[in-house]
Amino acid sequence: MKKISRFLRKNRQAILSTLLTVIVFTVYIMSVVVRGVPHPLRIGAVFMLVLIAGIVAIALVEKKINAKKGAVRDKQLLSRTMFEAIDTMTSPVLMCRADGRIFWCNEGLRLAMPDGRKPYGRTVSDLLGTSQDNIKAAPDDDGIGVDFAGRYFIAKYTPIKFEHGGALITLTESSELKTMGDELELIHERLEDADPVVAYVFVDNLTEMVQYDSESYRPAAAKIDEILREWATEAKGVIKEFERNRYLFVFEKKYLNEYIEKKFDVLDRIRDIRVGAEQLSVTVSVGIAAVYGGFADKEKAARAALEMALGRGGDQVAVKTDETTEFYGGRTKASRRRSSVRSRVVSNELLMHISRSSNVIIMGHRYPDYDSIASCVGLARIPRCGGVDVKIVADADDANVALCRELLRGVHEFDDVFITPDEGLDLMQTDTFVIMSDVNNMSIVADTAIIGEARRYAVIDHHRKQAEFAREPVLEYIEPKASSASELVSEMLEQVLPQEMLSVGEANLLLAGIMLDTKQFTRMTGTRTYGAALYLHDIGAEPQAVQELFKTDLEEYQREAQFRSNVVIYRHSMAITILDGDGEVSDKITASKAAEGLIGVKGVKAAFAIVTLDGSMHISARSGGEINVQLILEKLKGGGHFDTAGAQIAGVNAEEAVRMLKKSIDEYLDDADDV
Repeated sequence: MKKISRFLRKNRQAILSTLLTVIVFTVYIMSVVVRGVPHPLRIGAVFMLVLIAGIVAIALVEKKINAKKGAVRDKQLLSRTMFEAIDTMTSPVLMCRADGRIFWCNEGLRLAMPDGRKPYGRTVSDLLGTSQDNIKAAPDDDGIGVDFAGRYFIAKYTPIKFEHGGALITLTESSELKTMGDELELIHERLEDADPVVAYVFVDNLTEMVQYDSESYRPAAAKIDEILREWATEAKGVIKEFERNRYLFVFEKKYLNEYIEKKFDVLDRIRDIRVGAEQLSVTVSVGIAAVYGGFADKEKAARAALEMALGRGGDQVAVKTDETTEFYGGRTKASRRRSSVRSRVVSNELLMHISRSSNVIIMGHRYPDYDSIASCVGLARIPRCGGVDVKIVADADDANVALCRELLRGVHEFDDVFITPDEGLDLMQTDTFVIMSDVNNMSIVADTAIIGEARRYAVIDHHRKQAEFAREPVLEYIEPKASSASELVSEMLEQVLPQEMLSVGEANLLLAGIMLDTKQFTRMTGTRTYGAALYLHDIGAEPQAVQELFKTDLEEYQREAQFRSNVVIYRHSMAITILDGDGEVSDKITASKAAEGLIGVKGVKAAFAIVTLDGSMHISARSGGEINVQLILEKLKGGGHFDTAGAQIAGVNAEEAVRMLKKSIDEYLDDADDV
């Protein structure tokens, strides 16, 4: 009703005129229809109809004209009021054309002029010491600071419409803030130093070390607790053990730099604790969050940093900032002791994700080795048993892939399982589940486009985690303590797969993957490695059956000899060798064999073999046990393990690659000398 009432009041003139027109028109019709009405009366009715219609038209036109006049009048009144308000403001305001010349200023600017002269015709740069373009480029909320008439102002830019463009520039005095600048900077530094830092501390291996010697646990745990509390006291922080062998540590940010300068010597202090008859060293991992935000944000970041430290093998500190994550320590080999509980949990979780998928795509890293291919084949068996379609993305022309497929001859389920990256991309659906095996570095995965398309993906790997994922996987199983990805996959298959479901060909291939990464069971082996090999042996795998994969043809043997003839010893114990000219895909494996062979040379602690492949420099590194080659190549965006690592450098030649490698070696050795 209120809306109807407002409408009637607003349009009453038009409504009355319309009603009169209707009445007159009705009279006229009646005069025509009703007999006996005189002709003059009918003429008069028509005249009245025309007259009233004209009145209505004039009224409507007049109303429209008055409305326009009222709007113009209101706009002019508002513009005049605003102009007068700006003109009388005490804060200086000026208007300039597109070329920066001033054509108007308010009373505030005229009074501020030191010489009393009006600034008309002068440029903004001449008056304020900076151009209007610089003022325009400043953030809207911040403006730009300018010195004018012995005072300090914040200048802000507002565009105005002129024929050739122009701007309104306002100046807000902030002389007090400038005077207080040093004091404010000091206050900011104090607030920055007092910002709380949250850290998680985890004792890596104490429980496993003393599981057969419980009497050693209490004194070792007490010593660890004592060292950690002394470390926390240095920063006047608070540390609490909230769970067995897990601590929460909070301290002020100003002490973080002191910890970094000392290279987190708490790692060395903890490592000096020896446990058990074997006198093994205890290690800890620390995740530190030096990020902005509330305590919930800091706690989450600290937890992520700790996971990164553990994913890289433990015995190190991960410091997470808003920009990056830095790592300190990690100079010891990962402990070989680990529980099978996690393997069982991961296997069941993997089954759950596979059951929710229409198809599964599995892939390893580029230029795959036997471990990468074998782990992918082993993982492919799990969805096949559940009736879910599965494919493995790999380069069909790769020599290693061809040899592995030859080993699988007779296992007909794998006749069509290998596909190209383009074919894999065509198979992507909304519920496709992607599994990355033997790789956690997105830059070297078999096909990055498939990972980019995947809504859900998992990572199963034994290499140290290099960085956080841009998009978190739904399942992450990174275990640097394992010898190989094939070992991890074999354990998972033992948990979820009936033994008769795995063929002898698959078992042989998985055994080949373990043998490759353990150098025929001579490196990175433990009880779990032999347990996985025993499981595969029970299925029918035999080392003799896979020896064909490890034979070297004559050409490869000769190429390896070229590496041996071009060796340089750097820093007394670092062997560096280069294969001259462009190499082939197979030379990547040859380089790793050459580096492996150099470790047997007396006095060589680490070896690095470099080969040019597809315009990039590939580096294979091996260590005799004293040098952590993973830390050296990590500086070159590479990764791997303590004693086996690799890196790929694009856009440089061999000479530049050697220079970068030597620099990384220098930094590593210099840091080691400081410890």
